[in-house]
Amino acid sequence: MVMTESNRCKHLSSSRAYKCCYGLIIILNLSTWMDINGLWIELPVMVQNTPEKWALPSTLALVISLGNIFPLIIILLRWWLRNRFTEIPVMYIIIVVGIIACTGIGFGWKIRMFVFGAERSICLIIAVFLLAALDCSSSLVFIDYMKRFHPSYLTAMFFGESLTAILPTFLALLQGVGGEIICRRNNSLTDQFEPFYSEPRFSVSIMFYLLSSIIACSLIAFLILRWTSVVYIADALPKLMANGYITDDNGEFLVNSDHKTPRRQSANLKTKQFFLLLFICIISASFIFGILPTLITYALLPYGQKAFYYCIILGPLAFPLAAFLSMKFPTVSTTRIVSGCITGCFGCIYIIIIAFQSPCPIMSDTVHGGVIIIGIWFVSSFIFGYVRMASANRIRRFWKGKSGLFWLGVAGQLGICLGVIPMYFIINTFNLLKDRQPCQTYCL
Repeated sequence: MVMTESNRCKHLSSSRAYKCCYGLIIILNLSTWMDINGLWIELPVMVQNTPEKWALPSTLALVISLGNIFPLIIILLRWWLRNRFTEIPVMYIIIVVGIIACTGIGFGWKIRMFVFGAERSICLIIAVFLLAALDCSSSLVFIDYMKRFHPSYLTAMFFGESLTAILPTFLALLQGVGGEIICRRNNSLTDQFEPFYSEPRFSVSIMFYLLSSIIACSLIAFLILRWTSVVYIADALPKLMANGYITDDNGEFLVNSDHKTPRRQSANLKTKQFFLLLFICIISASFIFGILPTLITYALLPYGQKAFYYCIILGPLAFPLAAFLSMKFPTVSTTRIVSGCITGCFGCIYIIIIAFQSPCPIMSDTVHGGVIIIGIWFVSSFIFGYVRMASANRIRRFWKGKSGLFWLGVAGQLGICLGVIPMYFIINTFNLLKDRQPCQTYCL
């Protein structure tokens, strides 16, 4: 009887530690893209106080893409150091410097300087480049860090990443509809109108201070995971059997730790399938995190300022929903992942076509047109979000190598570069897209 009571107490302690460890991993991953996502949400407010105006999104998208030089350095370090490479110091640097840079945006995002013959938001651009370098690096090292945990904790990482879009969205709702346009006649003698923008409840600077404090919570969570026994009490380490096999939650054999043939061949992920999943990750990242952010003003402003704002608010909600689906179905077959990728591509292609038709695309200046474009944006984000999570879970559980998640992160960053760089030249160099100016009449 005493032994039974002892086992019950041990089970309760392990269960609480599991929930605590799960929550800490979620909080840790809030530091991955929290700042950049907050930046995109604040764009309706920020563009009115920057010299770049509505060219700011594509400019920042290029700056973020250039931040991929740091993941390249990490790849070279991993190749050079091999088994001596550890992601832990890099994670400390990412979180700490992220707190400093995010706070710096709060202090100096309005500062302007003349560079290359034009006035530019130089302090904002430098701070965003620094944050982008850190966030792009986090896509490699944070997901690689999850190899230290049982596969079931990978969903916690993705849920934490999805909250990096939700929390800035929630803060933006508290901030109010900053950037909403009110058109007023500039004088009594002409029919010309000038835009005036409603003031948010609190400033952009306060927004970034709040984001910085959330990232500080991620640092605390990381310290707890590293320097307390919560991981061991929760039994969060991968279960390694005596025969060298790693098992999942149901005790199914997954991967042999010494890279020999798995006992159950059905669980083995073939090399062709592994590279196919990486290719799918490149495509999804190219569309969702590369191309679409640069086209957001061109695809949405023809349907009104409110459509633009609501898409920025509602769009990020797709990723937490995908994370919830991933909790129920951690992974699916490679065939279904490919089908999801193709479906998402069709939605993104529609958005691209609308952007190239700007300022007068099909169904412009209509409510149903705005609902359709927002709906397609949301569904495409949801599909690609789940495709990425399902691919990662499949690689984590069934790929025989230890660096599969690392290369998945590399594929994601490569996709972002392949999406952003061409769009920057299309928009800023060749001027192939035309945006809408507020308080002007179009499509008569």
